[in-house]
Amino acid sequence: MTMDKLIENICSACHCGKCKAQRYLDSEIQNLRELRDTGELRYDDLEAACSNLGVDFDCTEYFATALSLS
Repeated sequence: MTMDKLIENICSACHCGKCKAQRYLDSEIQNLRELRDTGELRYDDLEAACSNLGVDFDCTEYFATALSLS
């Protein structure tokens, strides 16, 4: 899934604009990075990020990729 598509899905789920959806996404990725950096990241955390943003769990791949690139 592309970031643009994910942002659209967040906008639909949260009934917000693209800027706010991007902030929500950035916040979730930052939280996941902190968990990764402390060695506490679990797959459930990726699913929780999806749930927090109101998107399907198939978006976990996006988060896994984002974490591997940073």
